[in-house]
Amino acid sequence: MIDDLTPAALGFRETTNGWQKQVGMRTIDFRVVRTREDFAQCERLQRDVFGVSETDLASFSIMVVIPKTGGEVIGAFDGERMVGYIQGYGGYVGGKPLLLSDLMAVDPAWRGGLGFALKTLQAALAVQVGFREAAWTVDPLRAANARLNFERLGATSRVYEENVYGEEFAGGLYGGLPSDRLYIHWDLASERVRKRLAGAYQPLESDAALSLPDFPAEAIQTRVAVPTDIDALLARDPAAAREWRFIVRQQLEMAFADGFLIVGFAGSRSAPNAYYVLERGR
Repeated sequence: MIDDLTPAALGFRETTNGWQKQVGMRTIDFRVVRTREDFAQCERLQRDVFGVSETDLASFSIMVVIPKTGGEVIGAFDGERMVGYIQGYGGYVGGKPLLLSDLMAVDPAWRGGLGFALKTLQAALAVQVGFREAAWTVDPLRAANARLNFERLGATSRVYEENVYGEEFAGGLYGGLPSDRLYIHWDLASERVRKRLAGAYQPLESDAALSLPDFPAEAIQTRVAVPTDIDALLARDPAAAREWRFIVRQQLEMAFADGFLIVGFAGSRSAPNAYYVLERGR
């Protein structure tokens, strides 16, 4: 039952003002964000992690109204310092409730499980207030995000959006690339997602996509390559990074039009490329 998707069932221990969970070797405190001081820490993380300008910043005046939509802003803390946070608006799309998980930022020094913990807590709180589906967008060139979204969280995607925020968005992070995005769908009521949140799924091995044909292909499953580390490539060869943007855009748009959707991700951090795993007709 989806109603069993509670913070406690996902390993969060309730505290006086939120929850606590062991993430790797660290004990992290989690709480919904309500104070101006904590919202200021969300703003700091956006600047530090994404390099956004004041124009692109999701400011206190925006975040403070999110709980009024049925969504939440959730912070992860080491003591009183916020080391990660996630925000999601509640709303309706096509007549059905949908949580738009708009933004997540994690301090680089705290990566390695904290993003997954924030997403799982967001899912549990969303289910408590009646949401059964969530969605968000992500840069298709970011392999680490793809591994989290499609393997650990069990999300899927069949929609590609071109240059959503313009080429000036978060220049310190994206280096002037068109801000293309994958639209991610997360079915919280599905067995696929619930198994992953409960830790009952083993992510694909790094070589799992090596035997799949490259798209275009007539097979049930196919693959689309992306750079393993787009940040390193941007620093080393901006022109090559920009070329990757348009190659991946073309391949994924063609694959989605041909009836494929992204269902997985595989690749080794030591290899130059990693791969989206696409499946036809699911």
